[in-house]
Amino acid sequence: MSEYQCYEFVALDRPLTPKQMAELRAISTRAEITPTRFWNEYQWGDLKADPAKLVERYFDAHMYFANWGTHRLMLRVPSARVDAKAMKAYFVGDAASVRVAGDHLIVDLHGEDEDPDYYEESQGSLGALAPLRTELMRGDLRVAYLAWLLAVGAGDVGEKDTEPPVPPGLSDLTAAQAAMVEFLRIDEDLISAAAAAGSEQSDDRPALRKWVLALAPRAKDEWLRRAIDDPDLALGSELLRTFRAEAKPARAAGRRTVAELLASAEKQRERRERANAERAAKTKNAAEAARKKRLDALAKRVDAAWKELEALVEKSAYEQAIQLAIDLRDLAKRDGASIPFAAPFEAMRKRQLRRRGFFDRWKRENEPKRW
Repeated sequence: MSEYQCYEFVALDRPLTPKQMAELRAISTRAEITPTRFWNEYQWGDLKADPAKLVERYFDAHMYFANWGTHRLMLRVPSARVDAKAMKAYFVGDAASVRVAGDHLIVDLHGEDEDPDYYEESQGSLGALAPLRTELMRGDLRVAYLAWLLAVGAGDVGEKDTEPPVPPGLSDLTAAQAAMVEFLRIDEDLISAAAAAGSEQSDDRPALRKWVLALAPRAKDEWLRRAIDDPDLALGSELLRTFRAEAKPARAAGRRTVAELLASAEKQRERRERANAERAAKTKNAAEAARKKRLDALAKRVDAAWKELEALVEKSAYEQAIQLAIDLRDLAKRDGASIPFAAPFEAMRKRQLRRRGFFDRWKRENEPKRW
């Protein structure tokens, strides 16, 4: 299997200038470069630049994946528009880190799978992941908590360490958060275990309206000044983030240790696997009962079924013909010599020599099983 790597970067707050695009073109002559996007894939070579440096200088979001199991997501967020103090507790170790770069925070997330079981060439979508940046700027700490769980799964957090505050709504993730879980392969049983101690996500717009109306005139004037000075400011998101940062948090349940979370996740996994096994067994039993009923009905019209099969072959209705032939073969296998299969099938083949498409397909898909 050859190597495969894919790099994608997007600029969200402002487009790249012609000078910046020329600088990026000097890094890669093959990349697709537009005022808002840089994309390239590699089978043998590699990007001739540090992705972290490119994010610092040019881009607001970056996604990388390689077919040996490495996935990476980076988000550049204006420091003034997030609660850096609240976020700090969630980013630990190498798998989930955050650092200051000028006026921005760089969120850097790594997911590793040392034994990927499929060839990756189109894993994840930066378009689906980019809204995580906006959610962070709204003060939605579910993104940060998921990053902490990523670090737990990577072994970057000690088992005696306690969890950071569990944000509300962890059991009801947004589309972008679900995409984050899938792309970084965060343990869903661990998420379920963590969510058990969280509260539901509530609609805080009524409380936000009340909070805004109660602001002092000078504070309201300051918000209006910011909107005038920064026309690109997402004022609603900024108000919501500030409100959430200042709102008195609900009394949280006792903080759990990592060991307790992992034990709870293991119990969750056992329950899920048991439920999946029970559903699979139920589905299998239903399918077997339906098949038995179908073969019982077929046994009452074997001669007519052979005529129907040959008619289907003559009409080149191979999909239906294959299924009927399989049923006749399985009926013969079930009921023994009383209902032969090989001899009438061979006789039909000699009569339908021109229908090689059906017999070639039968040989390729079914004959190795024999009858």
